[in-house]
Parts: sequence; structure tokens; C-alpha cells
Amino acid sequence: MNVLVVEDNKAVSLIICRIIEELGHQYVLAADGEAALRLYHQRDIDLLILDVELPILDGFTVAREVRNGNPDIPILFISGNSSESCLQQCLAVGGDTLMAKPLRPSILRAWLNSMLTPATPNAHPPSVAG
Repeated sequence: MNVLVVEDNKAVSLIICRIIEELGHQYVLAADGEAALRLYHQRDIDLLILDVELPILDGFTVAREVRNGNPDIPILFISGNSSESCLQQCLAVGGDTLMAKPLRPSILRAWLNSMLTPATPNAHPPSVAG
């Protein structure tokens, strides 16, 4: 699956991208909101990770634009501001949740794993011929 990571802090984006790779998925990286929208419209994106505070267009603006065309895509907001009002703003523009910075890799990994692993009801493990 393809994840659009929108983060202007290189250290934070490196952590996120490594986790996505560890989980066996691909990512596309944007450092500002304008680049994020351009990449979103050019690529087949399955999930967004958006910083709230971005250069040019903020994460809320990006999320609103994406939601106008795709109401089902998962959106994870990340921010140094983990206040209730920031969470409410994230939810109001269509975000699924807000994860506070500094990011905890184990929590991010678990969330991504749950969102990027397709649910298959009544799935049976594959048979192994011996």
C-alpha cells in the first residue's frame, strides 16, 4: 500500500518512513501542503500521515481537499499540540486521529499496521503442501 507522509521535519519523517518500510509498504514524502496535494493527485495513495503545521498549506487544508474527493481514505494527523481543541479540529476536517509528537514508534507502528493490513473476514491460513 502507498502512504503519503507530509512532514517538514526530516528527523520525524525519517522515523515514519522507516516504520512504513518495515511493515512492507511504500511511501511518498512531501515537506509542505502544496506538494502533498500535488503528489496525492498524481499517485495512488491509500493513507495519509499529515503534520498539522506545514509550510504553504497546513494539514487541515490538505485534509479538507483530500476528503472532498475521497471520504474513506485514512488520515492520521501528527502534531506537537495534543490539546483537545487540536484533536477536535483534526476530526472536524476528516482526520481519523491525532498522534502527539514526539512520536512513539511502537504506537505509530501498531496504528499503521491496523490501518494498512486489509481485513479479511473468515480468512484461513494458507495450506502448505508437504
